Order: sequence, then structure tokens, then C-alpha cells
Amino acid sequence: MIPIRSPSAARVIKYGIALALILGTLSFSVPPALAQPEQLEWTKVDCASSDAHLVPPPGYQGNCFEGELAHTQGQSYACRLFNYSFGFLGDGSGPHFYARVRYPNKGGKTCATLGFPNPTYAMQHVHKFVETQATNWSAAESAGADMQLMFFDAKDQKRDGRCFAFTKNGPAAGFGGKGHLFTLIGFFCGRPGQDIDIAAASGIVQAIQLKMY
Repeated sequence: MIPIRSPSAARVIKYGIALALILGTLSFSVPPALAQPEQLEWTKVDCASSDAHLVPPPGYQGNCFEGELAHTQGQSYACRLFNYSFGFLGDGSGPHFYARVRYPNKGGKTCATLGFPNPTYAMQHVHKFVETQATNWSAAESAGADMQLMFFDAKDQKRDGRCFAFTKNGPAAGFGGKGHLFTLIGFFCGRPGQDIDIAAASGIVQAIQLKMY
């Protein structure tokens, strides 16, 4: 489960059907969260601090980052988007992983993000590691209505075994329900010899901690 802190409340609540019912729908939407990490300025933050709004699942040791607010096209200043990410330790020995989230800096009737118009392309280009090291891609598979998965192998399997990339959309929001409360994208690799199926991959993504204020 992804803990989410509602934009209108200070407490963290669990993401799920109940959250979607509570939040309802918003009335407008803004451009999709497809910008590559290098297009933004990123500042390293302590994963244990309140500045880290996106935190790896339990058991994963990595770095957390805060990105600059993204400017939206044709929208007001109030609808700029927050960007947060986390990733593997460069000098670590564990499997590679990475994720980033985008969500509006103010919840309301005019703020939301769009989903991924081409999830397959987005997953295959989510990170330089994926672009250069991924091989043996599977077809895209759905894990529920809000998540897409694609499995791949790392070329050098001394550190990584079976891997998967993913996209995940938050609860419906925006005009006509076309937008989302957040968009999340990333990849995780298992250890050499570790078998990761759809259920295991979905569980890893659901364990990512997303705190929205």
C-alpha cells in the first residue's frame, strides 16, 4: 500500500479505494509527467526527513531527491507540479532501482496530472540504466486498473537479476476524470536468480511511500 498524505490534511492515509472515494474528482488537468530527471534540477534530501515525500519501500537503501517545481503550459502559478525521486546507491552492491513522482503543489478543482500517453515508451526510457542495460523486454502487462508493468533483464547480471519497469496513476482527478492526483514511474531489479512475477512487482510498487501535503 502507498501511504498518501492528502493535500488538504496533515495526516498520512493509506492509498486505495477509500482514498479515491474521499478525494472524488477535480475539474481540470495539466500536462503529463514525462520529463526525464536530467531536465530538472535535483537536490539531495534526507530520506528520513519531512523533505522526502517519496521514500523507497522498506528494505531498500537509496538516495532521495527533491526536484524543482515544473512549470505547466497554459496553467496558473498555483498549478505547478512537485517532483520527487529516489534511487539506488551508486557505490552500493544491491540491485538497481529508481522511481519518481509528480503531483500538483495545490490540490483543488484546477490541479491534477495526466497519465502516460505511451507507457511502454516511458518505461523503456525512465532512467539511463534502463536505456543502456535493459534487454529481453516483455510485453506491457496491467496490474490492476492503475498500474502498467514491463519485465526485463539487466545485461550485466552480477548485481541484478530479473527487473521490471512500471507506471502508476493516482486516483482520478481533473476535467472529466482524465487527470490523476499523482503519476509515478520507475523500475526495480531483483537479485541474481531472484524470480519476480506480477504479484511480487505490484507488491514492491505498492510499498513505496508517497507523502503528499
